[in-house]
Amino acid sequence: MVAGRDGLTHNMLSEIHNHWKYTEAVRIKCMGVPTVDMKNVCFQLEDKLFGKIIFRHGGTLILYRGRNYNPRKRPVIPIMLWKPHEPVYPRLIKTTIDGLSIEETKAMRKRGLAVPALTKLAKNGYYAHLVTMVRDAFLLSELVRIDCQGLERSDYKKIGCKLRDLVPCILVTFDKEQIVVWRGKDYKQLKDGYFLKDQESFDDDDDGGDLLMDEDKEHNNTSL
Repeated sequence: MVAGRDGLTHNMLSEIHNHWKYTEAVRIKCMGVPTVDMKNVCFQLEDKLFGKIIFRHGGTLILYRGRNYNPRKRPVIPIMLWKPHEPVYPRLIKTTIDGLSIEETKAMRKRGLAVPALTKLAKNGYYAHLVTMVRDAFLLSELVRIDCQGLERSDYKKIGCKLRDLVPCILVTFDKEQIVVWRGKDYKQLKDGYFLKDQESFDDDDDGGDLLMDEDKEHNNTSL
């Protein structure tokens, strides 16, 4: 099952429950905009479906339905035959950046478009490392440009909005299919929050690790 640019949709919840009728776990491949914040994707899947993510590698997840799952008691999710209208959000790019004049804002946008691109985003790619890349780039430069040629305008505007909240940073411009962000005057480096690595067990393995160490000690003693 693929979670694309729209993320966890209404109909996708119903499809996962349909798969759980015949199999205990569902493999979900996440692509595009939602992968910028994989922590939120995993939280929403477990929160809305009451399942448990038992494996994650990159954008691929395995969602387990649970030992006592009963398909007859699954929540009734009506199928939506149309896509609801998107809410009206405030403008992401302001006429003047806070703390700067109009001339300084124009000059910053011009400089931002001339900065070498940090990376080029592929359509429906995997962007989980983008936040860390921008934070590292801010250690050397106050402006960061991300090349988004080939992406839908709505997609890279959503990516820019996520970067603004997760890095955090200030959006400068979306002109010429580029995302230009500014670290701000009083930028302070943030330590990355701990989250699951590409391959990692979800269960605490303290007891298992101690048990393996005891077995190794016994094996070494017997060999001596």
